Amino acid sequence: MLERFFGDEARARIEAAVREAEARSTGQIVPVVVERSDGYPEARFRGALIGAALATMVVLVLRLPLTLAELALLQLGAGLAGALLALWDPLERVLAGRAEIALATHDRALRAFHEHGLHRTAAGTGVLVFASLFERRAVVMGDHGIHARMGEEAWRRAVDALTAGMRREDPAGGFCEAIALCGGALAEHFPRPASAPAQENELPDALRTSRT
Repeated sequence: MLERFFGDEARARIEAAVREAEARSTGQIVPVVVERSDGYPEARFRGALIGAALATMVVLVLRLPLTLAELALLQLGAGLAGALLALWDPLERVLAGRAEIALATHDRALRAFHEHGLHRTAAGTGVLVFASLFERRAVVMGDHGIHARMGEEAWRRAVDALTAGMRREDPAGGFCEAIALCGGALAEHFPRPASAPAQENELPDALRTSRT
């Protein structure tokens, strides 16, 4: 999935968007994308339970003359089928649940924030632009120097742009739009003085990718 959406041209566009956004402010933007934020084993478990329950319901409604052993085998087979069906992405998202998906995405974004050193910038101006493809969710978060002044609501438009890009199967375009919006917000609240010397680029501008 990463190779499909983030080839060399897409990565170059995202890196250029970061450079342009950072040129207008003192912020340090880091784009990160993962294929998925969690394995969601509970989705397979729920799929197995539903499959076994449906098989049991059919037996009861149709009054099928099965022995206990035959019923157990039927339930086992239906449970395995349900667990396998739960591997289908749309069904897995439903079975995992919106609350679990939201929590897993936020936790993975927070881990990425620390993995890529956004908490170690000199002025606390690191900004993570994070996307999780399986969940089709985005997170934008700033370090203490940014968050104290702007809060989470400042990033809502950027999150919406990145999410929309994933839904239309153009996550690279979504990243570019989100980064540009972050750059505009940073330029408003943390502008780079025109007379200031060139700012050290504390964090690389390239897109970071990970399977999980």
